[in-house]
Amino acid sequence: METTEGPLLVLAGAGSGKTRVITHRIAHLLELGVPAKAILAVTFTNKAAAEMKERVVHLAGKKASGVLVCTFHAFGAEVLKEDIHRLGYPKKFAIADTGDQLALVRRGMRERRIDDRAFDARKVLTAISRAKNANEIPQPKPEGQGDDYDLITAEIFPLYQLGLRAMGAVDFDDLIVLPAKLFREHPETRQKYTRRFRYLLVDEFQDTNVSQLELLRLLAGEKMNVCAVGDDDQCIYSWRGAEVRNILHFDTFFPGGSEVRLEQNYRSRQVILDAANAVIAQNPERKPKRMWTDLAGGDRIVHVVAPNEEEEARFVAHEIGRLIHVEGIPPDEIAVLYRTNGQAHPVEEALREKQIAFEVVGGSEFFDRREVKDVIAYFKVIANPRDEVSLLRIVNAPARGIGDVTMERLTAHARALDIPLWEAMCRAAEFDDLPRGAADAVAAFIELIDRYRRLFAKGNLAEITRRMLDEIGFREATRALAPSATAADRKLKSVDQVLASLDRYEKREGPKAGLLTYLNRLSLDSREEEEAPSGGRRVTLMTLHGAKGLEWRVVFLIGMEEDLLPHSGMQGEPQNLPEERRLCYVGITRAREKLYLTRAATRIKRGKEVPRTPSRFLADLPPELIELRDLSAPPPQPTNIYAALREKFRARAEAAPPAAQSPTSGPAKADSPHGA
Repeated sequence: METTEGPLLVLAGAGSGKTRVITHRIAHLLELGVPAKAILAVTFTNKAAAEMKERVVHLAGKKASGVLVCTFHAFGAEVLKEDIHRLGYPKKFAIADTGDQLALVRRGMRERRIDDRAFDARKVLTAISRAKNANEIPQPKPEGQGDDYDLITAEIFPLYQLGLRAMGAVDFDDLIVLPAKLFREHPETRQKYTRRFRYLLVDEFQDTNVSQLELLRLLAGEKMNVCAVGDDDQCIYSWRGAEVRNILHFDTFFPGGSEVRLEQNYRSRQVILDAANAVIAQNPERKPKRMWTDLAGGDRIVHVVAPNEEEEARFVAHEIGRLIHVEGIPPDEIAVLYRTNGQAHPVEEALREKQIAFEVVGGSEFFDRREVKDVIAYFKVIANPRDEVSLLRIVNAPARGIGDVTMERLTAHARALDIPLWEAMCRAAEFDDLPRGAADAVAAFIELIDRYRRLFAKGNLAEITRRMLDEIGFREATRALAPSATAADRKLKSVDQVLASLDRYEKREGPKAGLLTYLNRLSLDSREEEEAPSGGRRVTLMTLHGAKGLEWRVVFLIGMEEDLLPHSGMQGEPQNLPEERRLCYVGITRAREKLYLTRAATRIKRGKEVPRTPSRFLADLPPELIELRDLSAPPPQPTNIYAALREKFRARAEAAPPAAQSPTSGPAKADSPHGA
């Protein structure tokens, strides 16, 4: 089948090569004479976009370099860079990071006298984000349907939006919401983009939210040349706005199109696919597919029942040791997957005990570290003095004699005069209620920022940053605040990584390199990227959500119990059972050769041992695919890794041809794993 015009939905099951579909379609369009600049391909991470672009250029040559391959949010940022002024925003806008957003929410809560210790600002921010992704304005729910957070969110939202406007900033969700608003309210702007991008390709379409779908529909225009590639069975991100209805009802949003199904899997053994098919087939609303492969057969799936979570972890560690040392499977081809981060801890301890190297993916984010946030805050104030969140963060970091009392009084003057805080600071000498010496300290700070603004405007960003950090004594202050010399070195290494990032940015961008562009790029990168294993010969420990798109020879899917997988909501029942089933399907299909499903018969909850119910998903699996191992019963023949190693070496020695021995040599010691 060949189709290039009109809507096309490609339902690409797990491991069926969906990226190949997009890259070959782009190459085909170029062969037909479609100009590269008329093609736009969007996906969800910078890494995926970079890989896709590289493959397209490899397939189609230099003419493909003009194809725009980027993330949704990067595309939105480019649209706003050109036309945001039409919506009343400054042409040079900043992208607020999570810290900025939380600070605005907390400020709004204080203004409305809402205790930010009793109510979590992050939950309010999540609710604001969810509303924007759904193209809605937060409203209180009817009586009896909502909770306190619904009321708080509705109250804080307008203050949050005002705060962003006052900073000359947009948030991450606005990078989708505002371009759509621009296209709706300014038809000539929309026409400019629909004329340019005549062919749209969307990767991971099942992960799109309502806002992204609307942007696509506006951009597609009347021709609707939209090729969407995705898998409704792998829609697992509803908690961040993804709408499975977008792919299930594609023909409603883009009528008159075609649908193609890719059901051959190039990754996993048939046994694993049979198990995955059995689990996902129970979902009532889906586009039916049955994955198959040429890789027939395979080992049965091992279902392990452990007496408790410690024994579950010990089994996992012991079996990983056997797979590495006896079967010769590299550690980086083994993954332990789980529903919640808390499940990782017992497995970490068990792997340490066995001295097996591992990597826990999904730890603390680099840009959440205090010293890194301080450096970035300096950049933000230099690029945009109206950013009050960053201004308040660095005005006395390192300490320079501008205390909380000074800033509280300056903030009060700014509010009373209806001027930005920066302007009030510039006029500090006019206010006689500031502590002694404070006005001079504020003036020195203003002079410092103004001077470095002029220096940064000339380029050479990394070198200017080094000079600024030396001048303000940033390294010395970081050392003084660190609890130990080791901690100080780790913190300063983080600062060096920021400088290295600036160096790389300048080399890549050349003369176009500017501080505000760097900050916006940084904000996009840190929000768009999914963390992935860093490589090296280590076992991967990771959540199921993080594992999507990855694969390993061997997968341990632990915690196959009710309340964990499926995960329970507030009432003890799964809040979104179809999505939990899709999550299980994603976990199963990460395995190429071997799959272990483990569960504990009991777990400790609030200090008490509580019996656990097996996951309902286990009941979906055909019995002939399963090998059951109950660890509460004594094993018939306990395995010992070193005994197995001795057998392995003995078999190898017996299979090898006899070596010629010198008259003085003794017998070969082939049965020792440690050599002679």
